[in-house]
Amino acid sequence: MISARNITLSFGKRVLFDEVNISFTKGNCYGIIGANGAGKSTFLKILSGEIEPTKGAVEITPGERMSFLKQNSLSLMNKRF
Repeated sequence: MISARNITLSFGKRVLFDEVNISFTKGNCYGIIGANGAGKSTFLKILSGEIEPTKGAVEITPGERMSFLKQNSLSLMNKRF
């Protein structure tokens, strides 16, 4: 299971996330939807450890892993080199 506990992310005075708590349970698939610029990609980066939150923690059960397809991955796959 992946859990986010009390996740807060601030950029200066702008607070993007304020004490977010969520658990992702084994066997389910999840999607994150929202308006452009709402912080969807940023939240995934926090969950994956790419960005450290200002406050809070992400916990992943030992032996479990998280995977996600980055936003521009498909455009790179269609490119000819």
